[in-house]
Amino acid sequence: MLLFWIVSIVLVIAAALAFVIPVTGDNKLTGATRDQLNKDLYKSRISELADDEDQGLLDKSAEFIDEMQRGLLDDVVDEKAAKVSTASSPFIWLAGVVFLVVFSVSVYLTLGARDQVANWEDVYSRLPELTNRVMNDGDKVTDQEISDFKLALTTKMVAEPDNEFGWLLLGRLNVALGDSNAAFIAMDRAYKLAPMNTSIVTGYAQALMLSDDPDKNNLARKILMELKQEKPGDIEVLSTSAFMALENQDYLGAIEQWQRMLPLLAGQPDRLQMIEGSIEYARKQIAAKNGSAPVANHAESSVDSRPVATSTETSTATSDVVAGNEQVTITITADQAEMKGYLYVYVKAAAGPKAPLAVKRIMDPTFPLTITLSDSDAMMAQMKMSQFPSIKVSAKLSQDSDVTTKEDDINSNIVTLNEGDTRAVTLNLSR
Repeated sequence: MLLFWIVSIVLVIAAALAFVIPVTGDNKLTGATRDQLNKDLYKSRISELADDEDQGLLDKSAEFIDEMQRGLLDDVVDEKAAKVSTASSPFIWLAGVVFLVVFSVSVYLTLGARDQVANWEDVYSRLPELTNRVMNDGDKVTDQEISDFKLALTTKMVAEPDNEFGWLLLGRLNVALGDSNAAFIAMDRAYKLAPMNTSIVTGYAQALMLSDDPDKNNLARKILMELKQEKPGDIEVLSTSAFMALENQDYLGAIEQWQRMLPLLAGQPDRLQMIEGSIEYARKQIAAKNGSAPVANHAESSVDSRPVATSTETSTATSDVVAGNEQVTITITADQAEMKGYLYVYVKAAAGPKAPLAVKRIMDPTFPLTITLSDSDAMMAQMKMSQFPSIKVSAKLSQDSDVTTKEDDINSNIVTLNEGDTRAVTLNLSR
């Protein structure tokens, strides 16, 4: 902020000098110099007339001389007027400078973004607090805190471009938010700084996999294949491999990688429970397609090793989960029948990426209204509602088309849908 004010002051001074110097500077042609020049021109013209008269080319030269004398007298500078003008010139440039300063400050206060800049600085000053909150509190973190953390971390990376672990953290955050382009930029910077770090290489491969560019997807597979050969028992490598398989709906491949992770997670009950849940979810996806899923070896893991039923035995149990998640019917009510603004309806994963899985925007809605969100409304092809067993549904009314959270937004309640729940919810907008 200090740099901004220094630059602003310098620019105002430069603009003031550009106005003052021409007004106060000495004229190249003063009154006395102009009179002398007029006299020289008069004498030169008189000499020319005398030569013309001697040669017989001109008659009545006296009339021309009288006319030139009158012209010379008319062009003589009025010394009193010059003194008055000189005396008043400081007031002219002083008034101009004052106007310039007042005008510049007024324009900045009217059109400038000082509130946004002040908020930006406040967010950046809270980076340590936000980092601790995001890293340790998990599901308790709000969307606004995630947005603030991203802004503060991005600002820090501009100031510390050689901090590879900062780029890694920013890249992982963008992966979780589903911002594939920002994730690739951050991970690419980290990879160039530390191409031998396993965490960075796996993160880079994950960011490449999120891209819609087939060449980047192929590069991700190549990088991961080389890593699996070098470090076949590395948990990060196996986890990233499972993620990529899940993104490609290769549920068998994902289950294989997760099962290889289970023996490596002894003593980590939370992660074991998460992996077992992921395996169960992948099995249900396969069963819904009338397939069969491999079962983990009981000797190697604690995961339920019962064989997965197929065909009609599982169709009833799984259709509500998979097919239901593909479409949700949402009824929205509000205190007023008609409300001006933009209504945003979101479906997010209850656990996983923070970015919405599906969203719809309605301008100037009339309540109550009923809409549906389905896989066809997915924001990214790699993240659909049908890929998550538990989802959260919410809505907000904003006064403009800017989707970022603001204080005057009207938010609804949040409804969580788990496996087997009815795929119809009611939301109420209230302040």
